[in-house]
Amino acid sequence: MRAVTREDVQDASTRPEFAVLGSLEVRVGGELRPLNSSLQQRVLVTLLLEAGRVVPVSRLVEAAWQEDPPGSAEHQVRKTVAKLRSRLPQGHGVIVTDGSGYRAVVGAEDLDLLRFQELLGRARESLKARETRQAVAGFREALTLWRGPVLAGSGGRVLDAASTALEEQRLTAAEQLYGLLLDEGGAAGITSELRALVDEYPLRETLRSRLVLALYHSGQQAAALAEFNQAREHLAEELGIDPGSELTALHERILRHDSSIDRPELPAAPAAPRQEDEAPHALPFDVPDFSGRGHELQWICRPERTTQEGSPTVLALDGMGGSGKTTLAVRAAHHLAGQHPHGSLFLDLHGFTPGQTPLSPFQAQGDLLAAAGIPGEEIPMVPAGRAARWQSYMRGRRMLLVLDNAASSEQVRELIPAFCDSLVLVTSRPRLTGLDGAEWLSVGALPELDSHQILRDTLGAERVEREPDAARELLRLCGGLPLAVRIAAARLANRPRWTVQRLVERLRDHNRRLDELTSEGRGVASALLLSYQSMPREQRTAFRLLGRHPGRYLDADEAAALLDTDVLTAEDALEELVDSRLLEAREPGVYALHDLVRSFVQRVAQDERAPEDGRATERLLDHYLSTAELACDTLFPGRRRVGGADEGGLPRDGFAHKDRALQWLDHHRESLLAAVDAAYDEGLLHHAARLPRELGFHSSIRGYDASANVALERGVEASIRLGDRSLARLNLMNLAMGKWRLGQLSGAVARLEEAADLSRQMEDEHSEAECSARLGQAYNSMGELKRALQLSQEASRRAQELGFTRLDGSSLSMLSLIQVRLGRFEEAVESAERAVAIFDSIKEVQLSVSALSYLSQAIEGLGRFEEALARIDAALERCQRMNMLSELPLVLARRADVLVRMGDLEGAADTSDHALAKATSSTGDIHRAAVHLSVGRVRYAQSDLDTAKDQQLLAHEIACRMELRYDEACALWGLARTAEAQGHSQLARQHRAAADTLFSLMKVPEAAR
Repeated sequence: MRAVTREDVQDASTRPEFAVLGSLEVRVGGELRPLNSSLQQRVLVTLLLEAGRVVPVSRLVEAAWQEDPPGSAEHQVRKTVAKLRSRLPQGHGVIVTDGSGYRAVVGAEDLDLLRFQELLGRARESLKARETRQAVAGFREALTLWRGPVLAGSGGRVLDAASTALEEQRLTAAEQLYGLLLDEGGAAGITSELRALVDEYPLRETLRSRLVLALYHSGQQAAALAEFNQAREHLAEELGIDPGSELTALHERILRHDSSIDRPELPAAPAAPRQEDEAPHALPFDVPDFSGRGHELQWICRPERTTQEGSPTVLALDGMGGSGKTTLAVRAAHHLAGQHPHGSLFLDLHGFTPGQTPLSPFQAQGDLLAAAGIPGEEIPMVPAGRAARWQSYMRGRRMLLVLDNAASSEQVRELIPAFCDSLVLVTSRPRLTGLDGAEWLSVGALPELDSHQILRDTLGAERVEREPDAARELLRLCGGLPLAVRIAAARLANRPRWTVQRLVERLRDHNRRLDELTSEGRGVASALLLSYQSMPREQRTAFRLLGRHPGRYLDADEAAALLDTDVLTAEDALEELVDSRLLEAREPGVYALHDLVRSFVQRVAQDERAPEDGRATERLLDHYLSTAELACDTLFPGRRRVGGADEGGLPRDGFAHKDRALQWLDHHRESLLAAVDAAYDEGLLHHAARLPRELGFHSSIRGYDASANVALERGVEASIRLGDRSLARLNLMNLAMGKWRLGQLSGAVARLEEAADLSRQMEDEHSEAECSARLGQAYNSMGELKRALQLSQEASRRAQELGFTRLDGSSLSMLSLIQVRLGRFEEAVESAERAVAIFDSIKEVQLSVSALSYLSQAIEGLGRFEEALARIDAALERCQRMNMLSELPLVLARRADVLVRMGDLEGAADTSDHALAKATSSTGDIHRAAVHLSVGRVRYAQSDLDTAKDQQLLAHEIACRMELRYDEACALWGLARTAEAQGHSQLARQHRAAADTLFSLMKVPEAAR
């Protein structure tokens, strides 16, 4: 047999692991390797779903593009496979060429799907062999691998079909599992799990039968009958049918109190060996309304866990204060008590108990011995003797110990028995990394469904269902923290006249939230205070300074700015707070403060304010400003910098690619928005005046103008307070563009006129030219085409004189659209081509999308449809590459218009439907009328006149509301055509006359209508 070499070990450690039961995850050595390309994701997932089998290239094309693959699809698939092979360690061994296709070579240890199917197979074999416990364990372990639909439901038709088949396997396994558990008398522990599945799949009758029987076995006959009635109503409403025979028969047997469906008697616990003294049973009360934590309970109670004979099993639960660790440990201990014939002990070590000093190991050993029934006179009074007596007592016994609320590893280490088969459950806030041999589980936030069940159990289903939205908001404000949820539920239970909404409104007050979540001396604030007070002084300072962060998520660079240190030291500080469970690690390098922890640390920062706190905020804002400006300079080349190009504090390496710059802005958007308010409130007006500009630029791609405009309003106020006319002009112009994208044209023009006045006062020719260009854009939207034409021509001329290349391109681009509307198609082509050339020369992608779209429109006007389609497809590719949410609907609508002119009505319909869906989900309003007009043109061409009319009326309403005169005229023109086709001649003449009036006022010729 060949010896295992170092290369073998390295190959195993670097072999990729794949997870497809949910969003795609690729891990190498435990670290996530993201695949950002949707094409790579779809190709890889298709291969993995058919692991071990050859997948033809044609099948990969079908999965990647569904019904409309490009002519180069097969070539792109082969390129994608090559990229995957280069990106994955041992890629050529994982994806092999086999005949006319490819095959994924992976084993169950590499792919969750294969493990899932293997575990289900074992479970069913165990079931055939009547090995119920092993079958239950197998089904449980298999089901924990499920994270959701393949590619999180975004894989398209082919992958969705495969996902549906896998979902059926999962549900069948769940039905088998819960059937076994019901047969074993385990109804109480599965009711909430069944409830969650039934809520997700309300038409699946077998699951509903399991839930009805579980409720009946749990002594909830009325709830079981109500569940049947709900199923009957749902089936009748959705499908028009009655429940099937299984569910109906179960209902009838419950009504008859048929003894055949009574709860099975639980198997008796193994008899304890004869002892001189009675075995101790000292577990605390197990709360009856325990909810959720199914995964955690399964982990603790896992039957296949094995340890060396004669050695204890140590399981440790850690989590922030109030996360429900003790309740979970007690619930698990009650489940497992029957497997430990020599008894069970529970001890609160007072690691984080108000007014209590943590127990020393000496004190804890004495308390444990006393609880075990050892007389006081037999408990030694010297540490060595007591430790020996404790170990002697535990030797050879099979007991269950719960060591709750531990402060440190040293406190626990001497309590763990050395020679016995006992189980030790430890709970602590920090992770006790000094406990060798322990298995760990972090107890996080409670899922919303489980939190909701606590509310229902405490308040009653009727009261919760009266205010479903308020109940969801209440749970959100509690952040999934069980302590917070229980206190909130208890407050409402004690105040039956309060609505849920009333408590929600009290909790929304950020300064009062922690006070509201306090009851009888027990509360979230006191739980967190103990964790804070237990930290060393340096760590408390770091925690307080990190509380100055304005958002929820932060990274090591932000922490370094706040702590005034280097990134590695800052990361160490963050990881220490993660260990203390005051910070959550979300992904490598990204951390989060729980909402209630944020409220707590902000209160601490107010109470313990120090001079360095203000400087920390200023350092963070310096970091935000310099990095955001650099990111926007990368994304928007050629724009004017503020304050010169040699400012300090820029990231040393900058952004090598636009994608990285855009990703940074995406990840930090919420923090940047909050930072503007923080800067203004702290009196740091320089930052409050400069940061909003970067948000305005970013919003032009991502389309969150409503939020960005609030920040820009703050920026204007800060600029005025600073007396800085240049910054005021910048913020006014960006605010105007945000208002323009939202369709608030009058407001946009007013802001631009203010900016133009400031530019003239400063004698800033660059700014004047920029204001002229933006005014031309606004007047074009309002249908004042002559004025828009003059302004755009003037802006282009002045930009060329000043060498302002970016502005020259944007002015020419807008000029081309105006020329199209005036029917001057040859001039429009020339203007648009010059704009595209300028943008390509400075690598400006965003503005080139509009220029290419206008170029397509101009070429279409000349009747060159194939060329027009090529141009709009180029615009679409760039738009999708940048994920330009605000521009995408318009580009798709433009493409649909070209396809109509080419006679491809099916393609036009698909594209226009896509445009309409994107416009509906977009926050921008300026392009919605144009999208509805495009859909109307497509439906008119398809002779679907009713739909065409509906779309044209929507376009008309939007255009009138926003004063979009050109779009209003186009809507009337379309309505006239539709009315005429429907035989309504008089209405058609009215619409056409109104359209002609508007077009004449705008000097739009017949050819451009």
